[in-house]
Amino acid sequence: MDLDETWKVFCSKLQKIKPTDNGIEALCPAHDDKRASLTASFTKDKILFKCQAGCSFDEVVNALGMEPNDFFAPELPAPPKKKVATYKYKDKEGNHVFSVVRFEPKDFRPQRPDGKYTLEGVERVPYRLPEMLKAIEEERTVLLVEGEKDCDNLAKLGLIATTFPGGAGKWRAEYLQYFKGASVCCMPDNDKAGREGTELLAYKLLPATSRILWLELPDVPDRGDISDWLKIKGNDGEKFKEMVQSHAVVWEKVTLPKKPEVQTLHKDFFYPKGFVGDLTKFIVDNSKYHQPILALSASLAYAGVLMGRKVTTEENTRSNLFIAALAPTGHGKESARHIIKKLDADLKLECFGAEKVTSRAAIERVLAHRESSLFMIDEFGLYMKAIFSNNASSHQLEIMSTFMEVFTSSGGSYFGQDKASVSEQQRFELQQPCCSIYGTSTPSTFWQSLNSGKVRDGSLNRFLCFSTPLIRPARQRAKIISKFPKNIVDRCQYFKNMSIQPHKVKGDMSENMAIPEPEVIVYSDPAWNLFEKLEDYSNEKIDSSGVTGSMWVRAAEMAKKVALINCVSDDKSEISADHAEYACELVKFLNKNTCTEIFLHLADNDSERTSKRVERLIIDSSTKGLSTTDLYRSTRFLRNSKHRREILEDLTEAGLIVCLKDESYGSGRKSERWFASEAI
Repeated sequence: MDLDETWKVFCSKLQKIKPTDNGIEALCPAHDDKRASLTASFTKDKILFKCQAGCSFDEVVNALGMEPNDFFAPELPAPPKKKVATYKYKDKEGNHVFSVVRFEPKDFRPQRPDGKYTLEGVERVPYRLPEMLKAIEEERTVLLVEGEKDCDNLAKLGLIATTFPGGAGKWRAEYLQYFKGASVCCMPDNDKAGREGTELLAYKLLPATSRILWLELPDVPDRGDISDWLKIKGNDGEKFKEMVQSHAVVWEKVTLPKKPEVQTLHKDFFYPKGFVGDLTKFIVDNSKYHQPILALSASLAYAGVLMGRKVTTEENTRSNLFIAALAPTGHGKESARHIIKKLDADLKLECFGAEKVTSRAAIERVLAHRESSLFMIDEFGLYMKAIFSNNASSHQLEIMSTFMEVFTSSGGSYFGQDKASVSEQQRFELQQPCCSIYGTSTPSTFWQSLNSGKVRDGSLNRFLCFSTPLIRPARQRAKIISKFPKNIVDRCQYFKNMSIQPHKVKGDMSENMAIPEPEVIVYSDPAWNLFEKLEDYSNEKIDSSGVTGSMWVRAAEMAKKVALINCVSDDKSEISADHAEYACELVKFLNKNTCTEIFLHLADNDSERTSKRVERLIIDSSTKGLSTTDLYRSTRFLRNSKHRREILEDLTEAGLIVCLKDESYGSGRKSERWFASEAI
């Protein structure tokens, strides 16, 4: 079979193929791929492909049911492989359980003691396990690197290092048991993939370790590692030990709570001065459930739209906000939304966009009609899940990117999409659009709609996530609202009547188009200093917090938006230290809780997502635990009992859950009870 035919066969075996500038991308057949990790191209003498998740050439070829020689022209056979190193993996007793064999051209293959290149039926362990366990017992720091060669080079210096067969992308839950109480120093290779892979490992290790350090090696080439660093003249073991002491930073550990509840704010914090506080209090007093955090989130979103395009800071920060209001079913999510909608309708303020948008064009139509709009979306988690799904339509895929583009265009211009047909309406321009989102959802549905990619790409850091405690709030006597208080009505009318002060656009634009000239709200010096401190704090978080670091990229910007809203709400023309302090503390509070939720919920594949769901059920049971009967009843979403047993075994081996005998039941009842490790 020639290469042309091979390419056709190759493509026919792949799923989710998309063209790229150099070839194609598709789902990798060698692992449970949800991200189109495989890239491939076709030249005159060979077919080139690579799995970005780390699957080897042989693994992909075997998964496709093809032969290595198929990918090379007949006159250019696949280059012969030369065995250059064998790394023996041993169990905690020192018994050889398997090896990783290195070949040139660079390739790694696992090998059982019987010589077969497979790990089927073999216990998986970290590299140099006996030495690692001894180091942990002696309270010495274990270095975590990306390759066996690095471990061996560090061993020559008298240091203990470990890695895993297949690298960071092949983490298994059973590895966690070996790291209980360990001090670990993570040392990524000098590239994006190395840092991101090691970041994920750090988070996997968090539940078991006593501390995690992070060390990036200076003066190494791109993709370089400790072995490359040691080749540099003047570098040796003593210098490396000194560098660990001086350059390694503490990786901030997120502690798993015994019962995962969000932090709480002081009650006065929900009621800032001015319109926002007044509206929040009115919503709280007239809701079925006492939910001040939901009332505050809705008030901020609505106030931001009321004053949209009419005020700005001296840096051109605007009042548009993306807010996710998260509460369990039956906890009163709908009250704030209904009251805000009634207020808007009664006063004919017309601040709302569509409650469901299905495409870029739908968003653009709303904003073309009303450039300051609040999109109030119920069941927001399900909505996000649909537009982020692998099965999402082209229209759905554009929705979040459009919202993000409009969000960042609030201080300038947004250009609509060019139409394919000349008969269609041509591209339009929005001047300083104030597009805000207020989405309500249950926490589990919302977090299940995301993965680490959506956290990193900025989809989440534009949102302020207001989460309620898991405990059902106090129930109140809610009354039908016949009219709104005069102070709220007057302030709404004031915002409605604020002048946008437009001036005509000159040049080749429409003569009817006008650009708003909003009132400029200045910062006081103390306020500016507080925002600068938040910026410094955020930069530290970005550098040290792994996947959650991206949540702090826009923290200062979001705080300035909140401060602007509260300043105008307070009828002031200068953002004071009080406004800035309130905004900074609120954003820090929300972001810290969001980072904790990311750690507890975020998963990159269905298997990990299902495992975390089971773990969360057990965590939610707190100190009571779950009986086996209750656990089985609560996990009917699993495929079968075997699937349930495998997940429970993995969580147990990872040290995340514990199964204890329960003597409180009589004979004939299930006597096992499941607990989160932190709860006992």
